[in-house]
Amino acid sequence: MMLRTVWEYILQIFGVTKTNTTDEQLQENMGFTQKYEANTEINFTAIFANKLSTLAISQSTADVVGNNCRVVFLDECLGDVWGRMKGVISRMLGTGGCLIVPYVRHGRIQFDILSQERMVIHEKRGNCITRATVLADSVKHGQRQYYRWTDYQVVGGNLYITNKVTDQWGNLAFLDQWADIEDKAISQVDRVLFSYFQSPVDNRRFRDEYGVPITYGCDGLMEEIFNCFEQIRDEYRLKEVKIFADERMFQKDGKTGKYRMPSKVFFAAHGKENGDMIEVFSPEIRHSSYYERLQHLFGLLEKSIGTSKGILTAPETRGATATEIKAGLYDTYAMIGDIRLRVEQGVRDYLYACNVLANYYELAPLGAYGVSFDWSYEMIESSSESWGQLKDALELGVKSKVELRQWLNPNETADEAKKVLEEIKM
Repeated sequence: MMLRTVWEYILQIFGVTKTNTTDEQLQENMGFTQKYEANTEINFTAIFANKLSTLAISQSTADVVGNNCRVVFLDECLGDVWGRMKGVISRMLGTGGCLIVPYVRHGRIQFDILSQERMVIHEKRGNCITRATVLADSVKHGQRQYYRWTDYQVVGGNLYITNKVTDQWGNLAFLDQWADIEDKAISQVDRVLFSYFQSPVDNRRFRDEYGVPITYGCDGLMEEIFNCFEQIRDEYRLKEVKIFADERMFQKDGKTGKYRMPSKVFFAAHGKENGDMIEVFSPEIRHSSYYERLQHLFGLLEKSIGTSKGILTAPETRGATATEIKAGLYDTYAMIGDIRLRVEQGVRDYLYACNVLANYYELAPLGAYGVSFDWSYEMIESSSESWGQLKDALELGVKSKVELRQWLNPNETADEAKKVLEEIKM
């Protein structure tokens, strides 16, 4: 969709003379997205991305903290995004990075989720992107495809947001549906107004403007797995049961002259005068050796990616205590920790952008805010052990019955839990 030549035209339109992004990076980012979105065969990148995103976000919450109207406003913005966070993390791991681009429509902050191949980074200051161009939207009218591009540039503490519309060849165009989108100049801004969730996978390069997928560097190993799949498929196909029966046992079709077979496993053969009328071909299938090799390759892929057993292979069980569970899942647990750090950074950048937009459009009164994350540790916890610790804490007076009830009923607020406990006493 986004050919390199089109990007070159776009950068010229915005007057970009220098960029941190090379042609090779553009092509590579496009390739990452194409591989992740491919659905014609088993997609190991999507499998790992989906599994790890589930482990990272399941039963976890994030909240904007404070006591003012701005906090209430930003918490609503975060709530909308958090409901889509599993998909954001999955795309981040599958393509190398994911963008959440907020914008204001009808007095409300909305957002788009984009893959990193739709962004070109031109400048960075530390970890903050200070200039970038994003393919914000696309639409088809008749035989022509139209694109809306947004350029972000921070100069002297001011952010300049410029929009352009082109056709698929990079020629400037105009569409009524995007006519109300205006260019902006926003003061007291130090970064672009979108959040970039960058994959924690090491790209093995000196520069790290862009992330790489969770299966980066594993193409050769995944090819070995596909070859093993093909060998197993051939083994079953070549050794399917075949029944060779004397042709005198079948009738011929009057129109085609071919023998009528009761099923596809039957084949007509010339029988011997004194031999058997039927011979069965049913050789032993070497499934044990093939599946042993397949499991070995699955384990190698898990190690290459950096996860514990349990994604493609059977999980290792080392006991029932939290310490033993954590030991068996340590690699996966460590990776989940890295993913969550990237999510926290992305969420903070998103809230920063929403806060700036709220100031610019006067969507909510000014006020300080913070953000807190409550990450779930179910994957490494033993529920019975945790419950025992909570009861001990209650006896020591460092936990309340309200907190214990909330642990049992996570959806209850503190007030709701307190009310139920009072009803129980009655």
